[in-house]
Amino acid sequence: MRFAVLLILFISVLCIESAPVYGQRYIIVSDETISQISQRYHVNIDSIRRWNNLKRSETVIKGQRLVISGGKIKTATSQFEVEKGIIQVPDTFQESAGISEAGSSVIPQKRNYLPLFSDPVESVNKFSFYEKVRQFYNKSNFLIRIIFFLNLFFLAFAVILSFVVLFRRLWEGYIESREDECRDKYREFITDWIYSDHSNHISESLLKELQDWVNREVFSSEILSLHANLIGESADKLIELFNLAGLPKYSIRKVNSRFWHVKAKGLRELAQMKIAEGNQIISKYLNAKNSILRIEAQLAWIQLNPDDPLSFYDDPKIQLTEWGQLNTLNSLKKIGNIPDFGRWLKSSNPSVLLFAIKMSGIFKQFDNIDLVTQQLSNPDYGIRYEAICALGKMAMPSPISELQQLFPNEGLDNRTEIIRSLSMMADNANILFFEKVILNETDLNIRILSAKGLILLSEQGKEKLESLFLEADPVLKKLIIHAKDDRI
Repeated sequence: MRFAVLLILFISVLCIESAPVYGQRYIIVSDETISQISQRYHVNIDSIRRWNNLKRSETVIKGQRLVISGGKIKTATSQFEVEKGIIQVPDTFQESAGISEAGSSVIPQKRNYLPLFSDPVESVNKFSFYEKVRQFYNKSNFLIRIIFFLNLFFLAFAVILSFVVLFRRLWEGYIESREDECRDKYREFITDWIYSDHSNHISESLLKELQDWVNREVFSSEILSLHANLIGESADKLIELFNLAGLPKYSIRKVNSRFWHVKAKGLRELAQMKIAEGNQIISKYLNAKNSILRIEAQLAWIQLNPDDPLSFYDDPKIQLTEWGQLNTLNSLKKIGNIPDFGRWLKSSNPSVLLFAIKMSGIFKQFDNIDLVTQQLSNPDYGIRYEAICALGKMAMPSPISELQQLFPNEGLDNRTEIIRSLSMMADNANILFFEKVILNETDLNIRILSAKGLILLSEQGKEKLESLFLEADPVLKKLIIHAKDDRI
């Protein structure tokens, strides 16, 4: 943007400097009228008025400078006019025209031109920059005027922007220096608070310091940073200090901010400092449109409600993202309370149902096997996939027949996962099924997985694989050899 502004400015200045303001300066030295001047230079009266911004009612006076653009001086018929000052001719012009100081020479009968602005003649004064700009503007057409105003606008905008950037950098530098100063002081105080016995109050001077937003932000950030790495009594002392300093109200104020990133920061503070009053505020953002804000609210709810951390899953409109599910899993492990996910295995909310199936498999909630097995008939391909994976992690033989029946009608990903799940169940009921897959399946990877499934079974499964090897064609023999290789 700076380059564009500078380029436009350069072009405009170039246009102004090279604008056709060529002409002659005439200084009125006697009682003359514009009509007489126009006759002398053979130019129109209106042109003279336009070049000099003169209104029709204005007259010229002695000593006034006029611009005569492109006019030709009328041939002097006598030396008398020159001597009397009727026509003011510079010395250099007199010499070229044949007029001597004594006035004895005769003016040649030819037309001469007064000097241009660029001529180094002392008697002709140069225009100021403002006059050049004004004349250029008055003589320019509509398009040039628009470009001129755009140049002024961009120039003003660039100047204002430069001041704003400069002010912001100075301000940020000032705030950063203050933060560094406060950080060292408060870090020492907070560390001493953790490892020393204190009464349940803090000094009035500290409370007064925390009225300043910079001091308050540094103080609270230091508490939150230390608390994230501590547990037990030390962590409880930091929560106590946070409350004694009166910081919870500022965390609530952040949640009510109109900026989503400030809201998210406030939600994290409410959760980390276990501010129970924030439950009502957090509930407003459990299904926020902003995904980051929604995840922060859900995680804050889990930490503030350890007895029933996923109660908000009962809302059929709640939205869960994969990143949110991963963070939810970490939060559940942190609070040490894993709920029974069978509560949501019949949910009408696809994202909640999907998460409940995953968690049932991860935490091996065997009581939910039947409910997970029912999801094998779910019309959603992704939900069937997660149900197959969860049953494999549980490694219970009860859903074997359902998985075998599902296999022929599924896509490649689900069929591959069915073979893996059946292999983890390690039941002899899979021997004939694996044999059929090895002989009839077209996908090479599924055939190899089925051969490995036979190997994982009892001696009966290995014997079946050996019998297949004896009767196999060259391709099947290579496949079985590959499956037996322990390095793969």
